[in-house]
Amino acid sequence: MSKKARHKKTISIVAKDIAQVPGNKVQPAKKSGVHPPKPVALAAATVASAIVFLFAFFLASAGSYASQAAGYLQQGNVQQGLAAMQKAAAYNPFNADYHTVLMRIYLSMGRPQQAMEEARRAAALSRYSAGRQADLARASLAAGRYAGAVAYAHRAVELAPYQIAWYEALATTCAAAGRGELQAGNRDAARRHLEEALKVPEMIQARVAGLGEEEKKLWTVAPMLSVTPGVHLGMGQARYLLGDLPGAEKSLQAAMQDNQLKGEAYLWIALVREKQGKTEEAKKLVKEAGQINKSLEAAFQQLKVIPTL
Repeated sequence: MSKKARHKKTISIVAKDIAQVPGNKVQPAKKSGVHPPKPVALAAATVASAIVFLFAFFLASAGSYASQAAGYLQQGNVQQGLAAMQKAAAYNPFNADYHTVLMRIYLSMGRPQQAMEEARRAAALSRYSAGRQADLARASLAAGRYAGAVAYAHRAVELAPYQIAWYEALATTCAAAGRGELQAGNRDAARRHLEEALKVPEMIQARVAGLGEEEKKLWTVAPMLSVTPGVHLGMGQARYLLGDLPGAEKSLQAAMQDNQLKGEAYLWIALVREKQGKTEEAKKLVKEAGQINKSLEAAFQQLKVIPTL
C-alpha cells in the first residue's frame, strides 16, 4: 500500500472512532460544527448589558442627588435642595419617597398645586400606603380642597385601621377642613367637617369592639386603640370652631398630656380664653405657646379672626 493510501485509511479510522462516541456526529467539511456567533444574539446581549448599566447608573445618580438635597435642606437652602431632589426624582421616578420629599418642600414654599402633583405621584407608587394618603390630605388642605382632604384621611384609616396615627390625622384634618370652609364662608360644609371630627372616638371604639378575645390577647406590639391626645387635639379645635367652648377646653386639656402637642394645645386654649373675654389669660397662654414654637404667636393672630359657628 502506498504512503498516500495509508494516510487516507488512517483518517477514515479516526473519523469512524469519533463518530462512535455518543453525541458525536461527523459532519461534512463544508458544514463545520463550529458556528460563528450570530450578530443578532450579540446585539441583544450588548443592549441588555447597556440597560443594566444605565439602570445602575441612574439609581446611583438618584441616590447621590437625594443625599445632596438632604444636605442643602438641613442648611436651610431650600432652592438648591429642591433642585437636587428634582434631579433625584428624574433619575429614579419610581421612588415614592423622592416625590414625598418634593411634596413637603413645595408645601414649605407655599406651592400647594405642585405639592398635590407630587403627593399623587407618591400615592400612585404606593397604592396601599396609609401614609401616602395622609400626605394627600395635607396637600389637599393647603390647596383648599377640603372635601378631598377629608376623603384622603378616611382612606388612610381604611388602609391601616389598627394604627392610631391615622385616626389622629383624620380628626385634625376634619377640624382643619372645617376651619377652611369657615374662612371661605361655607358654614354648612364647615359644620359637616367639624362634626365629623367629633365622631372619630366612635370609630375607634367600633374598631376595638370588632376584635375577638383572642385577637385582643395577641395585641402586644402596641397599646390598644384608644382616644389619644392627638385625637383630642383635633376634637378640641373642632369644638372651639363649633362654639362649644367648655367642650373645647376639656378636649384641649386632654391633648396637653402629650408634651409634643402642648404648644398647639396652649394656642387653642388661648383662643378659648379670648372668646370668653379673658384677654390677659389668653396673652399668657400665647406666650407659653410661643416659647415652645415661635410661629404659634403669629398663628394666634390669624386664628382669632376666624368666625365660629
